Amino acid sequence: MGFLARLKTAALKGVRGLWTKISTARPRFSRRPSSPLADRLLTDTLRLAELPSPTEKEEKRAEFILERLASLGIPGDVDEDGNITATIPVEGTGDARPLLLFADLGTTRWSPLGSLSRLDPEKAIGAGISDSLGAAALLSIAEGVHSGSIKPGGSLLLLFAARSLHDPRSGIFKRLVEHSALRPAAAIGARGIGLGALSQKPLGTYRLSVMVRTLDPTEAAVHPSETAKGVHSQSAVSAAVLVAQRLGGVKWDSEGATSCHVRRIVAGTGFGRFPTEGVVDIEIESADAKVLEMAMKAATATAETVGKELSANLMVSIVGYVPVGEPSISASLISSAKEAMRELKIKQTDDPGADLAAFLSALGVPAVSLGIAYGHVGIELDEIDVTSIESGRRLLVAMTERSFTVADRREKAR
Repeated sequence: MGFLARLKTAALKGVRGLWTKISTARPRFSRRPSSPLADRLLTDTLRLAELPSPTEKEEKRAEFILERLASLGIPGDVDEDGNITATIPVEGTGDARPLLLFADLGTTRWSPLGSLSRLDPEKAIGAGISDSLGAAALLSIAEGVHSGSIKPGGSLLLLFAARSLHDPRSGIFKRLVEHSALRPAAAIGARGIGLGALSQKPLGTYRLSVMVRTLDPTEAAVHPSETAKGVHSQSAVSAAVLVAQRLGGVKWDSEGATSCHVRRIVAGTGFGRFPTEGVVDIEIESADAKVLEMAMKAATATAETVGKELSANLMVSIVGYVPVGEPSISASLISSAKEAMRELKIKQTDDPGADLAAFLSALGVPAVSLGIAYGHVGIELDEIDVTSIESGRRLLVAMTERSFTVADRREKAR
């Protein structure tokens, strides 16, 4: 055998050996999700997460959604806030009212590098990626209906909210419910993390952001006009901590149904710099709508009092609101979700916090929110358990197909 022939034989053996090693190792990298729709759901999640957010109307993300819908032959409408709605008609069904599927489109945790997600066999990791799961799940439903693998009992109305559904300025749910042709028979919200968690007795919430501003001692000396306005050289860290101490963990009623929690404190810019700016995020939760309103006003007044005591500028803004809702209206839909979880072997847990579905139940529409995956929401990076996405997708499909039946039973029982 010549030299070249021996070299060729050795090369072929090396390639075969390498392929054998790869083939042997490959099963470790073939964990679920693995239906084509779950794979596509994950791909859409990662693509959405890369697009800058928040922006005024989530233009880049909206463009992506509209292109994906158009590829399925589904037109989308965009309102003045940038919210996208899309109707998927289903012929030959009894209820003319649609099933509403909704999700937020944006995130407040995007970063240029952190949102370029990393993917390994078990996890997807990136900044704000869990916030993209809900919108991607709605696209997955649209694709399933288009292909015929998902058969809902009536028409679907998809809502991709460019203006956060928590935003007090958002009135999209009210507009849809009051629209004669769009009022839904029932509604399902898709959120990222929290597979298996159901809000059976959701709390209403107000989310307050307290902005703190003080002057550096050197600035105070050269800006007497600012000092005259009450902005002194008090540390913004001290002011932020005092606000948190005054409000954190306060009980606002004897039954303990209302509470106030500090969700985030950020103050100062690091070593060697006097802290002049800070922010404290406060969340007030209650099962009583009237007490919730009272507690919000009291918390605002308390924060403003701290500002006066420390001669610091404190500005309180309401950045989020979810009503208490009417849990009894959604009881049948929640029971159906529990049944679907049992069938799919998804462990059901209780989520006692605020639920966007409460906007709809407060307007007389049965509604439930469903998590799509297990995972973790971190300060800088989220982690999504990719092996759980198929279970979350199948749960959303099951509820899409059976929610009309639940709504019909409720309507007949009235």
